[in-house]
Amino acid sequence: MFGDARARLSRRGVLAAALATWGLSRSAFAKGRSPLGGRIALRIPFAIRSLDPHRIDDPFSAIFSDCVFDALYAREGAAFVPALAEGEPTAEGDGLVVSLRRGLQTGTGRPIDARDVVHSLSRAKRTGARHWLAELGAFERYGNDAVRFALKDPPRLMELLASPLTSVVPVAFEAEHPDGTGPFFVVPRADGLSFVRNPKAARGPAFLDEIVLRGAPDLAASLRAFEAGADDVGWLGAGLHAPRPHSKLFDAGAAGWIVLATGTLAGTFDAPGVTQRLLDGLPPQKLTFLGLGAPWRREKEEGWSGPTGEVIVPDDSAYLIEVARTVAALLSRPSHELSAVPLPAREFALRRHRRDHLLALDTARVVARGPQATWTSLATVAEPSSGVVRPPRVTEPSARILARTMRLGVVGELRVQGARIAELTLPASENGWDLGAATRGRKGL
Repeated sequence: MFGDARARLSRRGVLAAALATWGLSRSAFAKGRSPLGGRIALRIPFAIRSLDPHRIDDPFSAIFSDCVFDALYAREGAAFVPALAEGEPTAEGDGLVVSLRRGLQTGTGRPIDARDVVHSLSRAKRTGARHWLAELGAFERYGNDAVRFALKDPPRLMELLASPLTSVVPVAFEAEHPDGTGPFFVVPRADGLSFVRNPKAARGPAFLDEIVLRGAPDLAASLRAFEAGADDVGWLGAGLHAPRPHSKLFDAGAAGWIVLATGTLAGTFDAPGVTQRLLDGLPPQKLTFLGLGAPWRREKEEGWSGPTGEVIVPDDSAYLIEVARTVAALLSRPSHELSAVPLPAREFALRRHRRDHLLALDTARVVARGPQATWTSLATVAEPSSGVVRPPRVTEPSARILARTMRLGVVGELRVQGARIAELTLPASENGWDLGAATRGRKGL
């Protein structure tokens, strides 16, 4: 199940496989006829002011943090392979030692060593990965280029350290100025940001030169720009009025879940299973335009019978606001009306932490693959201020069913999907898409 240390997969290896798939020879690659380089543009209906790999409740980080950050290990199919680690964990004394690759640097040239790894894992344990890393135990620097862990199970340690929520950041990391070892580094723009190829990338630089990313004020903006030819990717569709000619639909899977959580203001409705039961009664066809994944098996429609009040939602995400408005309208009943209320991000985060709300629309990022990881994602977001809980052994794969034991419900998936220009390839990865391996070929290639 677990890969050999030599199985580290570089982007050049991905490209070689892609060339074979496209029918292009290695000689074509050597002669410069490969689809390396190029620039693409897109706009998304999420806040793009910061990028934090350790946040579990931020849709932008869920979808794009792999562009900038790497973890010690990575999942490749059914195997776990070294990424920033030099190899598999080795037994030493009373624990396991993970050695780092030498010469690691971030996009801005900061060296990465064991201090940064210890800082990153400590930060992750305090925030989004606190349940996921519950069994990690103690860890410490073991010289400048290694970390020693108390956990004695090498396969399990690799699995835990392959989660994107354990990505390594420098000690001086700031989410507003993201810096990592990934295929791109971030360059701010007046209208958004650019992911620019990182020549220092630990696993190989990106194939594309640049990805220009702009915020979208509503769901129509990306579709309109893609249809008009201004963008190369359309978020959730191929056009506002009509599909763009020759465009291709894509679906890279789920980067997380959109959830509706109860709070202390819900009174007796603030109980496990209540919200999921209500959401399972909603007609899936009325939420199709939001791209929430496959339709669910609809249960009896009940509607909200609790107190009239607010569904709070961050005011910097047009997508989440649209979901909140749609869900509030569908759940509302006479004398039990719900209304979506966008709040500044800091206020929203504070009220979620205190659970000081009636209902809140939030995001739960994919921690890893599998039922236990799904439970961990949902449980972490359901109880934002809870202590550390070791994830139970669960076998149920459905997030909606797992949520029936929690004080939140799954509205649907946070899917990475839409449309692309024909000459753009968007490879999928364990965490959605792998933009570092994306390529833009020439027309007619």
